[in-house]
Order: sequence, then C-alpha cells, then structure tokens
Amino acid sequence: MKLFLLGLPACAAAQVVLLPVLSLGGIRPDLFLLLVFFLSPRVSPEVATFQGFVVGLCQDALSGGPIGLRAFTCSLMGFLTAFLSHDLHTEKPLAQFWLMLAGATGAGAVTFALLSFFLGLPPLLPAFWVLAPEAVYTAVIGFLLLRAARLRGALIRTT
Repeated sequence: MKLFLLGLPACAAAQVVLLPVLSLGGIRPDLFLLLVFFLSPRVSPEVATFQGFVVGLCQDALSGGPIGLRAFTCSLMGFLTAFLSHDLHTEKPLAQFWLMLAGATGAGAVTFALLSFFLGLPPLLPAFWVLAPEAVYTAVIGFLLLRAARLRGALIRTT
C-alpha cells in the first residue's frame, strides 16, 4: 500500500514532466499502466483491481477523456497481471517484458473497443499504427525501469 500511495503522485508528476521528453514521434508510453504492472504482482487480484481502478480514474481525471475508460482498463489489467503473476514465473526479465507487452496491447485493444462502441468505429489501420508502437514502447520503458531497479538493488546489496 505504501508503494501505491507514493507511486500514484510520482506517476502523475512524471506524466506531466517526463512525457514530452519520452515522446518519440508522437508515441508516448503509458506510465499509469506501468504503475499498475509494477504494483499488481505484489498483491492479490482483488487489491490489484482496486488499485488499477484508482490509477485509471486518476489518469482519466488528468487526461480530459471519458471518465471511467482508463479506470476500467487499468482495473482489468491490474486483475489480470496479479492473477497471472501468481500462476506464472514472472520474476524473470523476459517474462516481465512479455507480460507488459501483452498487457499494454490488451489495454490498447480494450480502450479501442470501448471507444468504438460508444463513439463509432474509427478506421482500423490508423488506430493500429498508434496502438502497436505505444504498446511496444510502454513495454520497453517498463522493462528498462525494472532492470534499473534490479541493478540498483544489486549494487546496494554488494556495498
């Protein structure tokens, strides 16, 4: 819970300050989704669902988009990440990368499906050219953050 309470304002600040710097050709990583991925393996699926809902609601409030869209998506990703992390060996780096990539792709697909349902179907090809690179970029940034945290932990233990 401590990580959640510290991570949410830190993620909101990073979203405002770092996102323009991290943007590559208009493609931006989803830092709030990464927060859900980082928190979910440590808790039960029920707690991860609630944390994902709060993180998504915060993202909805800051984005100006439809309220509840990201709240639903992040709560779903929180549940799935926590559920799969308890059943799979996701402490290995490659497994973490694939879980984040699948989750970011799934979150983009759910968001696209919900927006299509409520607002009408946009052209699929332009949407794909946004969803796929954003999912890959989110997974790569998340993987690098996890590797940096492990490297920092290993350096602290050796000193």
